[in-house]
Amino acid sequence: MMNDEVFDHSRFVHTHATLLELLDENAAEEVIDKLLGEALGHLKQQFAKEEQAMQAAQFGPLDAHKKDHDQALERLSARIAQWHETHDRQALLAYLEGPFSDWFVRHVNSRDFITAQRLSLGV
Repeated sequence: MMNDEVFDHSRFVHTHATLLELLDENAAEEVIDKLLGEALGHLKQQFAKEEQAMQAAQFGPLDAHKKDHDQALERLSARIAQWHETHDRQALLAYLEGPFSDWFVRHVNSRDFITAQRLSLGV
């Protein structure tokens, strides 16, 4: 598996963008529920793929990278649970556009970029 495939976040990015649009457009709660489940599923699959590649390469910083993944999944899962309880569109939108997007961009541009680079060099 090539590193560009391992670190390809396009499916999640598309789902995230669609979710933001649906929240902006006041889409039905059932549609948002379904897409939140898909987004979380994509993210879990993506993280598992990255972690498998790091484990196969015996990548030293795997534990720190995985911890970052686990914390992000915990925060997102908590926000999804909050959404299911309150259906507060503004709170969900604010989280997905703000803290979550900030974390995702920072993670991809730092941890994933460096990890992909090091794995491709066999370091």
